Amino acid sequence: MSRMADKRRHPSTYPRTNPVSGIVTEASWQQTVKEAAEMFGWWVYHTHDSRHSQPGFPDLVLIKPPRVMFIELKRETGQLTIEQRYVMDMLGECSEVETHIARPSEWSQVVEWLS
Repeated sequence: MSRMADKRRHPSTYPRTNPVSGIVTEASWQQTVKEAAEMFGWWVYHTHDSRHSQPGFPDLVLIKPPRVMFIELKRETGQLTIEQRYVMDMLGECSEVETHIARPSEWSQVVEWLS
C-alpha cells in the first residue's frame, strides 16, 4: 500500500461536517465524494472555475471504464438550477452514461455507485 493510500480514510467515515454548524458544505461534500471515488479507482474531473464554463454542467465527471458517471452535488437543502436540470435531463437520455444527484444524507447510495 502506498504512503498516500495509508493516509486516506475508509469511505464509511464520510461525509464530514462543519464542527461549528454541523452542516456539510458543498465544498466539503465535493471533496469527500472526490476522495472516495479516487479510492475506488475512478478518474475524477471537476471544473475548478465554472464562471467561464457553460451553465449547468455537473460538478464531477467520473470515469472507470466501461462506466462514465456525471454527478451533481447538492447540500441537503440545495436545489438544481434550471440549467443544471436541463443538462442532467439531457445526460439521462444518453444510454451509455450514468447521472446522479447526490446529497450528504445519501452517502451509502454514493458508496454503492462508486463500488
